[in-house]
Amino acid sequence: MQVFTLEIPFWMDAVYWNSLTIFFFFLWVSAVIGPYIWARKTDTSIAMATVISLLFGFIVQMLSSYAWNGQFFHLRPDAIFAMNLKLTDNIFEWYRLLSSAWLHDIGNYTHVLGNCLIIALVGVPLEQRLGKWRFMAVFIFSAIGGSLTWWLAQYYLGGTAWMAWGASGAAYGLLGCYIACWPKDKIEFPLIIIRPWPVEIIAGIYIVIELGRAYMVYGLNDWSGVAHGAHIGGFFFGAFAGRRLAWSGPVQPYSRDSGPSESSIVNAVRAGRKMRMGDVSLDPWTEGDDEVSSDVQRILDKLRSEGDEIETREAWLDKLSTTAMCPICSSELALIGEGEVPQVICQSDKSHLIWP
Repeated sequence: MQVFTLEIPFWMDAVYWNSLTIFFFFLWVSAVIGPYIWARKTDTSIAMATVISLLFGFIVQMLSSYAWNGQFFHLRPDAIFAMNLKLTDNIFEWYRLLSSAWLHDIGNYTHVLGNCLIIALVGVPLEQRLGKWRFMAVFIFSAIGGSLTWWLAQYYLGGTAWMAWGASGAAYGLLGCYIACWPKDKIEFPLIIIRPWPVEIIAGIYIVIELGRAYMVYGLNDWSGVAHGAHIGGFFFGAFAGRRLAWSGPVQPYSRDSGPSESSIVNAVRAGRKMRMGDVSLDPWTEGDDEVSSDVQRILDKLRSEGDEIETREAWLDKLSTTAMCPICSSELALIGEGEVPQVICQSDKSHLIWP
């Protein structure tokens, strides 16, 4: 995220609208949202859709700047969506905490390209670990957290910038999430040379450098055109969100496998499902007062001896659902969670029975 230290011009009190402003407003929104719609329809990587979305938004920024000959900032999407201390005093404009992540400095191509590089190299394997929508939740949470941290730093730590934009906070959030959940993973990354580096080394280097730079800015009053507070905030917000979301995802945190690849993901997902399978050593039928039929008892014995694998457990639970009845109300049973974590439930009232 980059910042600007000019005094707030009088015209930043409001955004001025005309037909060209409205045109670029809708063009920018379409450019940002379009790649996500495409990714959902084609079931492709949401991380790569994010990269395309950032680049498309940047292109519209450039077009709007050219349309106004580099002037009239208050008529361009930049003024509508960027973080701004004065405008964000209005609670109705807090959308800027998120929308500013899709804006970049049009005079500095390395700003947007650097963020896209991190999101592509770190985001794609992280998405394989988290799943599409958990990944996007971490990205959004990190972007908001980074913007909020920068905003608070400007007020309480004596920052001089009045405006900021960029996806750096979200990019750092991906690093924070990754090191909090799978620090031993190795991913291709350009640290001195391009080779597989452990995530803990990549993320560790990035956050240590940012902490040092933030101290120079906020502790020693050194000027910087980079929002270091946003990077640090995004990093820790991403770590916080990732740790909580990953436990419900396809791959459990600290899973030990060969890393984020197609085959290892399949194995890790399967291992995660097996970990979530319930205990079958005790059951509500043999613990009840009613006598258990020999057929039901045989199925329960098979479950205990052969139900360690998902497929065999599902097969025996399916058999149990057609043979046994609900021990509470004697209603028929149904199998749920096919292919995932199989269970049997009471068809009349699932609060009576969800087992195992």
